[in-house]
Formats: sequence, structure tokens, C-alpha cells
Amino acid sequence: MAPAAEGTTRIPVKIADCFLLALDAFMRRTGQGAHFSQSVIELSSCPDLIRVRSTLSRFTKKHPLLFARLRRDWKTWLPYWEIVSENKRPPLPFGVWHESGSEGLLGLKVPEIEDGATFLEDRLSQSVSADGLPFNARLDIVEKRDGRYLVAFTWSHRVIDGKGAELLLTEFGKLCDGVDEAYDYKETPRSKTTLTEKRQHAHALLVRFDELAALGVHSLGGPEPKPGACRFQVLTLNSSDSAKVRTRADQLCGPLFSLPYYLACASRAHATVFRSRGKDPSCYVSGVPIQARKRGARGPLFHNQVSVFFFACLRQDISSMELAAAALKKQFTEMTRQKLDESFTTMLEIMMRMPSWLFMRIVRWQFQGEINSFFYSHTGVFAPEMTTFAGAGIENAWHLPCLGRPPGTGVFFSERNEKLTITLSWREGCLSEQERVLMTTQIIEDLLGSPQPRLANAV
Repeated sequence: MAPAAEGTTRIPVKIADCFLLALDAFMRRTGQGAHFSQSVIELSSCPDLIRVRSTLSRFTKKHPLLFARLRRDWKTWLPYWEIVSENKRPPLPFGVWHESGSEGLLGLKVPEIEDGATFLEDRLSQSVSADGLPFNARLDIVEKRDGRYLVAFTWSHRVIDGKGAELLLTEFGKLCDGVDEAYDYKETPRSKTTLTEKRQHAHALLVRFDELAALGVHSLGGPEPKPGACRFQVLTLNSSDSAKVRTRADQLCGPLFSLPYYLACASRAHATVFRSRGKDPSCYVSGVPIQARKRGARGPLFHNQVSVFFFACLRQDISSMELAAAALKKQFTEMTRQKLDESFTTMLEIMMRMPSWLFMRIVRWQFQGEINSFFYSHTGVFAPEMTTFAGAGIENAWHLPCLGRPPGTGVFFSERNEKLTITLSWREGCLSEQERVLMTTQIIEDLLGSPQPRLANAV
């Protein structure tokens, strides 16, 4: 690469980041804002704001990618992150807020808001900046009138993934407690295979894409990109019902492998809404992130450490949870045998030098304007190693992924303190209120095998 500008250094973009870079650029070009998501921690008591504020500057200096700008090398056209020198990095943007009617324990001059959940939603539609400088993340704390506190970490998907956000929040909590641990930032060496060898390795993924394109990709938001605010519904099952869900998942998919079970729930929920519209597509396609970090690993924190498996949820297979789980499990086994996750990464490496607009144009051209039928992930237990945050106990935690349109909808699962949380995410205009109720009702019924769950409000 060409030498960095004076006072800056370069960090290469990882191969797995490239699809997220293209998706972010697509959302920006179509007026949908940047591809930011949010990770929320629910605290049982007031956090120590003195410790939080004193940590912000150290946190930004330790993790310069939070303040990095995306660039491309003019010779190779490879993307990289430009890092300014340490003394030019301001602390991470931070806001403190309280709902009207709350006790006001965060301070006398804290701005008042009406509803914390709506306020945090709106955060995802705003640019993350401080003093006119762009950031890749920010932190907000909201005091709710019911005595709970929400810590919201808003982050760019170009820089980290959901598990990385959990690791970063854990790191922030440790810094608040005075614990500063080193992380290994060793770069993964690029493969030295020839372009011909890479094309051969990517062939399996291209065959899979042809199969999916022949089946058809259909989303509730439709193929036309349209602006609209991010909207969410967060539901948390109590411990008893969460245990029933885990037992049911083990019965249908086997212990320690629940992906087909939760993906089946998301597929059937979308099929229910399509049928309410008088439509019944033969297939729903979902690209599911496959985590590349080792289970329980402390790092790496940054970059998207994932590959993707592309599932085809056929109409006849999702007629029941039992059939759907079995069919999706079979697909997972076959894609693993074919090493489609490695094939996908190789394809991304081939396309790294493409302009983001061309990358997305190729993907959408193959799928007739669509990208996915819906987004889905199950991120597992949310930061299990983190038990407190700035001196306050953690009651629950979840992710709020902000989606572009298409596809415009997604269903996401996470766990904390033996409780399962379901996040329904959609772009305004993709779901009516009646359709939202239909979707959540179907998800809960499939999860529990019963239409009458006992829910605890998460937000």
C-alpha cells in the first residue's frame, strides 16, 4: 500500500468486512442512513458515572478503530482504516438522559426524554459524531422511570460484529474497574493462492447462489430501497419459559446446536405475514452469520469475524417446526461438508477491490433486486463474563440490529441470565401493526409450542 498520510497509520480491512462495507454504502446511497447497530445492557441500579467518564478517553486511545476513517489505496484500490495519532483522538461520544418521572439519580442537569426505548431507536437513525468529527461508536445511558438503567452502545457494523460489541462492552467495564488487559492485534496473513485457485475455491459458493436465485428471493420490504426509521420490538421470556425453549430446541436439533430451530422460527414467522398478504412464496433465503472466533475467546474484538451460510427455507419444509428444523439441519451439514463458509470468504477476497456500489449491484442483480428474505442471527449468551458495569448489576442485555431495505425485516435472538430475548427489527413501512403482532405471535408459539407465553418486557 502507499505510505500513510503524515500523522496517521493504516489498518487493513479484513476480508469478512467487505460485504458489510458494501451494505453500509448501499444504505447510505439510498437514504437509509449508515449500517449501525446497538447493544443494550439493562442495569438494576445507577452506574458510577465518574468511573464511566474517566474511562471514555482511555477506551478511545486503546481502541483507535473507534475513530478510524475508511479509505482506499489509490494504487491497489484495497480498503483500509486510517488512524489519526493518539493526541488527536477525542473521547468516545457519550450522553446521559433520564425519562420524565424518573428519580433523576444520574444528575440534576441531565436532559429529560419521554421514552428511553424510542430515544434509543432514534439514535440509530442519526450520525455518530462529536464536535463535527465522525466516530464509529458512541455510548448513552438512560435512566428509566421504573428504576432501571439502560446502557446503549451504538456501533458501526463496518468495524465490529455483535460478538465484538459484547467483547468491547466487557472491555469497557473492566477499564471502569481499573483492569487493563492487553489484546493480541496480530494481523491474519492474506492467502498466497493465485487468482485461478481463488476462483476454483469460490466456485461452490457461486453454484449455491445460482440455486438460490432459481428458487427466488422474496422479502416483506420488497426489492426497492426506501428510507424509513428503524423500529424494534424486544421481548424477553422469563427463566421458566426460556428453559422450555432450550429443552424444545434440544429435542428437535440436538444439544449444543440450536441454529436450525431458531432459524425455523424466523422463517415461519415471515411466511405467516406473507400469507396474510395473500402471498405464499416457495422459498425464503437467509444468509446466516457463522462465528469465526473460538468459543469463549477474549478476542479479537474488532472486524467482522464471521463467514456466512445461505439457507433456503422451502415452503414444504417449514410447514411445521419439526420438518423445518430437520431440513435446515441437513442443509447446515451439507454446507459444512462443502466448506461454503470458506468459499464465501474467498469470493469476498476476490471482490475486495471492487467499488462498493458495484459489489452490491452484482449481488442484487443476481437476486432481482433482493439481498435476503430476512436477516437472522442467534448471538448466544450475551457477554457471560461481564457481571457488573460501572458498579451496577446486569439484569439483561440484547442487540438492536438496524436493517436496510431490502430486506427490511429481521429476527434476532440472544440470552442473558438464563432468559431468552427476541428482537424483531424492521424498517418503517415494511410491517403494519397487525403484521407485527402476527409475526411475534407466531415466533412465540413456535418457540414454546404454546400460544400463551409469559413475557417480561425488556425495554
